[in-house]
Amino acid sequence: MEEIQTLKFFWLKYEISAIQALINNSPGIDSFVFSYFFAATDDDSKPLQLISYAHMSPPNQYSSYYDTLEDYNNNALELSGPLIMSNNVISLADMLLLINTPDPDGDKPDYLVFIPNVNDTRHIYYDVNRYKRSGTGDVHQPDPSAPINTNPSPPATIS
Repeated sequence: MEEIQTLKFFWLKYEISAIQALINNSPGIDSFVFSYFFAATDDDSKPLQLISYAHMSPPNQYSSYYDTLEDYNNNALELSGPLIMSNNVISLADMLLLINTPDPDGDKPDYLVFIPNVNDTRHIYYDVNRYKRSGTGDVHQPDPSAPINTNPSPPATIS
């Protein structure tokens, strides 16, 4: 029996300072667009990562400034096909909720963690969690309202 090929998708960390820099360097930003990134490597088990661009409207273009999200604690999700890997999007309004909403103690997050997931139609998307650094280890913060996920291949939405 042949072995089915799989792909690994990293859990990814996105620093709030990098998100704010992308916003500041992208006049007219209306959303964050996450595209897949495969680094040059000789490690055949290296998982896929994401790069983050700003979509600006007007003039309906992408920023030349972008970030590469770093792996988070070497966690990865391994999946076999069929899979649909398309751009994922978070609106600027949702991103601002994620980064600017304080937790019950009044603290804002230091970084976001993107956790890969797959929906019923086999689109890859990411659950987004908020974290605050502390002396005893990083603390997961509650969602600002309802959970916020990336949206694969807009204008479609996932439910």
